[in-house]
Amino acid sequence: MIVLLWLFQTVFLDMIYGAVKKRDMKNCASDVCEITLDGDLGDGVVAAAKKYDCCVSVYSIEDNYGELIASAHIQTACIIHRLEDNNLLNEFYEEAKEHGSYVKRIEIDLDGSEKIVTPDKRSGSDPSTVIYAEVTSEGATDYLVLVDSEIIPISATTRVLTYQLIIITALLLVASVIASIIISRRLSRPIEKMTKEASVLATGRYDVNFEGGSFREAKELGDTLNYAAGELSKLDAMQKELIANISHDLRTPLTMIRGYSEVMRDIPGEMNAENIQVVIDETTRLSSLVTDLLDLSKLTEEGAVINPERFSLTETVREALSRYSHLVEKDGYDITFEADRDVYVVADKTRMLQVVYNLVNNAINYTGEDKKVTVTQTEEGGKVKISVTDTGEGIPEDQLPKIWERYYKVGTFHDRGRVGTGLGLSIVKNVLTKHGASFGVTSKIGEGSTFWFELPISE
Repeated sequence: MIVLLWLFQTVFLDMIYGAVKKRDMKNCASDVCEITLDGDLGDGVVAAAKKYDCCVSVYSIEDNYGELIASAHIQTACIIHRLEDNNLLNEFYEEAKEHGSYVKRIEIDLDGSEKIVTPDKRSGSDPSTVIYAEVTSEGATDYLVLVDSEIIPISATTRVLTYQLIIITALLLVASVIASIIISRRLSRPIEKMTKEASVLATGRYDVNFEGGSFREAKELGDTLNYAAGELSKLDAMQKELIANISHDLRTPLTMIRGYSEVMRDIPGEMNAENIQVVIDETTRLSSLVTDLLDLSKLTEEGAVINPERFSLTETVREALSRYSHLVEKDGYDITFEADRDVYVVADKTRMLQVVYNLVNNAINYTGEDKKVTVTQTEEGGKVKISVTDTGEGIPEDQLPKIWERYYKVGTFHDRGRVGTGLGLSIVKNVLTKHGASFGVTSKIGEGSTFWFELPISE
C-alpha cells in the first residue's frame, strides 16, 4: 500500500494529471462538435467550456477560408484567443483533418511569451498550455474546434505530497507493527498451548483438550486434534481389550493341553483316547483362533484382494451346514435350511463360505435351550437374502451397532465354547463390506436374533 501511494502520488502524478486534462479536453471538443452540427452555438459553447474549465474556439472553414464563429474564454493564460499565426491554425486544421484530432503543447516563459515545445524537451517547471484540435464536417463546410487548457506545474504539489507521504508511511509502519504483534500473539498463543497438549498426547495421555481460540483456522485445528485424541483413546482401549481377549483365549486351550499332557505323562492308564481327543480339540481351537486373527488382519488391509466368481450360494450354504453334522448327531442341535431353489451370485466363494460359517457358528453359540438354528434363503428385488436365526436371549437394541466389533460380548458370555473365537462377526462385517453387500441384524429380547446379508442374483 505504501509503495502504491508513493508511485501514484509522486512518480505518476504528472502523467495522471496530463491524462485527465487531455480526456476533459477531448470530451469538451466532442460536446462542442455536437452543438455545432445542431446549429445552436451561443450559450452551448460557453456551457461546455465552463463544464470542463477550458477555453474554446470554433472556426467554420469553406473554400480554404476560415472564420471564427464562436468562442468561450474561461482561463487567463489562454493562447487560442490571441493566436494570430495563420500557419499554426493551418497546422491544427490539416493535422486534425487527416488524423481526426491533434494535440500540441505550448510552454509559456516566465516573461509571458510562448514557445512551442515537444513533451520530451519541456522543462516541467514553467506553466504550459495544451491545445486540442478536432474537425467535424457538415456538407461542404468543415468546423475546426480548438480547446485550450492550462497545465500548471505540479512540482510544488509533489513536494507537499512527499512530506505527507513521509508522515503517512511512518504512521502506517508503526500501526502495522503494532497490529502484527497483536494478531501474532492472539494466533500463536493457542498454537503454543496446542503444541504443549500434543506433547502430552504423544506420551500416551489422551485426556487432553486442544483450544483453538477465536481464529477460525486455529479453532478448526483444535477441534480436529480433539477428535484425533478421542479416536486414539478408543483405539488404545480396543488394543488393550484385544490383547487381553487374545491372551485369555490362548491361555485357556494351552492350559488344557498342558494339564492333560501332564496327566497322561505322570499317571499310568491315562493315556487313553478321551484325553488325547481333548488335546486334539484344544489344538484345533488354537488353530482356529490363529486362522481367524490372520483372516481379520488380511481383510482390514487396504489392499485386501477379493476374487469374484459365479457360483451357487445355495450350495455354499449347504456345504457350510454340513460341517455341523456331528453337533446335530451327538449334541442334539436342530439346524435347518429353507430354500426354494438354487441361486447363483458373483462373489468370492471362499469368503462367502466363511461368512455363512461364522454366522451359523455365532447362532449355535447363542441359541436357546432347544438348540434350534434356522437358515433361510429368500429372494426380493433381484437380490438373494440369507438369514440365520437363533432362539437365544436376544440383544438389547442399544448394543446392536456394537456387536460387529471384534471381541464384543453381549450380556452373559456363552458357555458352549466348542466353536468360534469371538472374531466371527468382525470377519463377517469386513468380508461383506469388501463385497459392497448389505447386512444387518434384528433381535428381540427373549425371542432370539436374526443375522442377514444380501447379494445381487446372477441369473
